[in-house]
Amino acid sequence: MSALKAEIKNKGPLTEKEAEILKLLCEGYLRPEIALKLHRSIKTVSTHIEHIFQKLNAHHATEVVVIAQQLGLVDVRIEHAEMTWLKTLLIVFLMVGNTISPVPKRRPPQAPRVCARQIKRESHYA
Repeated sequence: MSALKAEIKNKGPLTEKEAEILKLLCEGYLRPEIALKLHRSIKTVSTHIEHIFQKLNAHHATEVVVIAQQLGLVDVRIEHAEMTWLKTLLIVFLMVGNTISPVPKRRPPQAPRVCARQIKRESHYA
């Protein structure tokens, strides 16, 4: 579940399916996840994404999201309530994890060892 939510405001040069895939890209989904959500093959989704790249003159997904926002094709926002819920859940898991299996303690630093040459020098001058 993503904390980003996108809404298509205007399709522009994109087809219906490309606009739907653009929405999912803006929400942070990867190609295999988009393929599962839309019941399509990864190759089909990749072809649609390549067409989106060509139509928006972009080279990667991040650039597509920025260009789509600048052109007014999509509106992307962060769901704060979901973020708070996820942070709370993460804190609880960390607290439970530390209770169950604490991090092993490090061994204390040892005194520096004196090398054999130093011992010879010190005994020779004494």
